[in-house]
Amino acid sequence: MEQLKNHSEKISRESVLTLEIIPDERDYKEQIIDARLKWISENDPHNPLKNFSMVDSQTEIDFFVSRQQELEQEKERYIHQRMLQLQEEVQEIKTDEPPELAISLIGPDYVVQDKIQKYREQEIRKREAICNDEVQLITGRYNSLKRQCEERISQARANYQAAFRIWQEDRSWPAEGQRGRGAGEQRGKR
Repeated sequence: MEQLKNHSEKISRESVLTLEIIPDERDYKEQIIDARLKWISENDPHNPLKNFSMVDSQTEIDFFVSRQQELEQEKERYIHQRMLQLQEEVQEIKTDEPPELAISLIGPDYVVQDKIQKYREQEIRKREAICNDEVQLITGRYNSLKRQCEERISQARANYQAAFRIWQEDRSWPAEGQRGRGAGEQRGKR
């Protein structure tokens, strides 16, 4: 990402395509461990999280919701930066003399000025097209990462619900003495 921040004119497809949904896998895993440790240390019977699966799922949900927000902010920042760079490029094109090899500066003054104007317009269009391509590349990649976050959030929510159902089922099992009789009755019915 540093490459995008400081040298947006050198944005490459590779640098944008190598952006990851989880920028630091180790940090992500540490967040899950920290959440588990916090849950254990609080030992709060009123906590809505009842088991490690629920803690892990909630941590994942929180992480990816936060990551979606980060991705949106990064995307907007890079697009804004790229647009500012385009403005600088356009200003340079308008004020700098065109290279002598680009156009012939021979002829009457009005013809030379017309050639210079056409050269500048063409260069501005080229830079705008390059900028537009880069913005589309950035937008597409960030939107793809945000969709991946949404998929991970949906999966984590489903995992949370499944863990909650399992916890409820475990709590609703009959007492130990009754469990054996119920299990035998179940076997007899099969």
